[in-house]
Amino acid sequence: MEAKPGADEWAPMGAGIIDWEGQFRALKRDGYRFAVSLETHWRGGGTPEKSSRESWAGMKKLLQKAQVL
Repeated sequence: MEAKPGADEWAPMGAGIIDWEGQFRALKRDGYRFAVSLETHWRGGGTPEKSSRESWAGMKKLLQKAQVL
């Protein structure tokens, strides 16, 4: 997916334009064995907690699809 000028905005993990699954696969391929973190700036879930939970669910799904979790 290609970003449109002026259309950049926060999104939960898995819903934006970044290929996070590919990034996680590349980290695994390159032997990365340290931590990754989830920064919860997206607030589209209604409350900060719901937004964080939705982003974590998306990140977990991406990590599983990348076969690193």
